[in-house]
Amino acid sequence: MRTAALVCNVVLLAITGLIILTEGLPREGRYLVLTLLMLLIPLLSLVVLVRQRAAPPRPSAENAGPSANTLANRAAVMGNLLLFGASCWAAVAQYPYPEGNSVIPFAVLAVCTPILSLLALLRGGRSAMRKLGESAAGGG
Repeated sequence: MRTAALVCNVVLLAITGLIILTEGLPREGRYLVLTLLMLLIPLLSLVVLVRQRAAPPRPSAENAGPSANTLANRAAVMGNLLLFGASCWAAVAQYPYPEGNSVIPFAVLAVCTPILSLLALLRGGRSAMRKLGESAAGGG
């Protein structure tokens, strides 16, 4: 699941970047916001997913508050929820597509990537919490 989310985020970032390079930034504010979301949220998701895989969770002091990894994970989850809603809105608002059927795979990718990212982030967060609980119970 995590690998599929990583691949989809990279592909969405690459295609969005290529669209910006070839067609330029959108002129309407709402589509500019959507474009920025399609660049920033997959990038944040990539960083969080890679960090989840690379760094095992460490127990922190009880009064230290949430770690930077936890805050980044929450931001990525909220961002992917926002991106999913914005992608669905754009797919419905633009139908029928003036560019023809060639935009449909991009629309499907834009809608499916946040779903895969959410599943990977939530699964990774749960397993990290489980490991943290086991290490605290066994080590304390």
